[in-house]
Amino acid sequence: MILSENAVIRTAEPDDAGALKRLYDPGRPRCCLLDPRHEPMFPTFDELREVMSKSEMGQPFLYAVEDTTGMIRGFCSLRAMNIEACFGEILVMFHDDADFAAPLTSDVLDFLARRAFQQFHMNKIVSHALDNEQPLRDALFRHGFISNGVQRESVYTLGRWYGIESFTLDRRNTPYAREAVPAVSPTP
Repeated sequence: MILSENAVIRTAEPDDAGALKRLYDPGRPRCCLLDPRHEPMFPTFDELREVMSKSEMGQPFLYAVEDTTGMIRGFCSLRAMNIEACFGEILVMFHDDADFAAPLTSDVLDFLARRAFQQFHMNKIVSHALDNEQPLRDALFRHGFISNGVQRESVYTLGRWYGIESFTLDRRNTPYAREAVPAVSPTP
């Protein structure tokens, strides 16, 4: 559990499945909730409980983000995408878009960056947003992420096309810029 001035970030538990299920709103697509074919997913409550009981490589996969009153405001995640290339993907989602402008978002992004760069020695982290997720995009830019371009009209849902924008944060552009980790470890 991480306690900050604005948030409590803790490992998500199966009992948090109801709060996570509310994020799967069919009227509001989110890039981080698309399946590999870029189609919206609508998991059941039981499927979410099962996912929340698992971990990735012995590490928690999903974190609940609470405000200082104990209310779950959203969730975040850091997934290792490519261990050999030393990069991972972050996911940040809140029930209320206004939270992306709140100080707790900075705490969440700092937590994910510290985990990626200090604990897992990654060289960069990536994130993605649909073009309707402007508050998330703004938060990523404020935290030092740069845009790597947009895949135009790559998601079709709710009768319209959405673009997916990719963002990266390089270790060298952060306060965590200790020595760089080689992309591939030499073999003896």
